[in-house]
Amino acid sequence: MALVSMKVDQDSGGDCCTVGSNEYGYGMSLYLSKEQCEALGITEPLKAGQSVMIQARAFVMNATQSVEDDGDDKGPDVNMTLQITDLEVTPSKDSQAQASALYGKDQEK
Repeated sequence: MALVSMKVDQDSGGDCCTVGSNEYGYGMSLYLSKEQCEALGITEPLKAGQSVMIQARAFVMNATQSVEDDGDDKGPDVNMTLQITDLEVTPSKDSQAQASALYGKDQEK
């Protein structure tokens, strides 16, 4: 499956809230503890703003389907809660080019 942007459309009127300048909505960031970083082999901090690739395994904790209520007329609304159980984090080979392609040329310096 191809990567899909999780950026929240502020004008959609949806119930996914953003926090501060985070355009991706609540729950779309991962915090990794010291022990989790060590388990992933990350012993030195990565550069803030650096692009990384992650691969994860998760299980569905909760899934709901409800009658269409946001007006997009694309069928029932579906929501899910996923619990990540396994994770891999690897620095991107060309993070500068990928960050520029994803976020614009001024994002990574």
